[in-house]
Amino acid sequence: MKGFINCLLLTLFLMAGPVLADDFLGAPVRSEGQTALREKSSLEMRYRLPQEEIIQFYRDSLRGQEDLVFRNRSWGLEIEDHGKRAWHKIRIAAAADGASRVTISRDSWTWIMGTLAIRFVGVFVVLLIVYLGMNASTWIIRRSIKAVEAKGGGKA
Repeated sequence: MKGFINCLLLTLFLMAGPVLADDFLGAPVRSEGQTALREKSSLEMRYRLPQEEIIQFYRDSLRGQEDLVFRNRSWGLEIEDHGKRAWHKIRIAAAADGASRVTISRDSWTWIMGTLAIRFVGVFVVLLIVYLGMNASTWIIRRSIKAVEAKGGGKA
């Protein structure tokens, strides 16, 4: 009988995780947290749970999904979407009082256009450096050829 009750409780516990979850922009959100900030493009939740438990919830909820990158940072876990989801990043960090803070955000056009502008300018900076390097090497080679010809060693 104890085994049956333990099995029933374990089943209830495993099924309660998805039931207790909500979503924001398609990303899972545990419902027992307090909403610190909710905007159109971001959601910040605070939980009075250990950071490891929140991280495990997100690892379980997002298991098997493609185009996700899990990055362990010194302050917590960062989950980035490299696909076509509505959300871009989930950050799980420990708060000062021992609670956990989860921030879900979407891409902003400012960030997207800024990144594109930096890459665009970066390409031309690299090309300029290559161009200057080629000019400098051409100048050095041309001077050395003139020096060899001036000594008379270049003509046969």
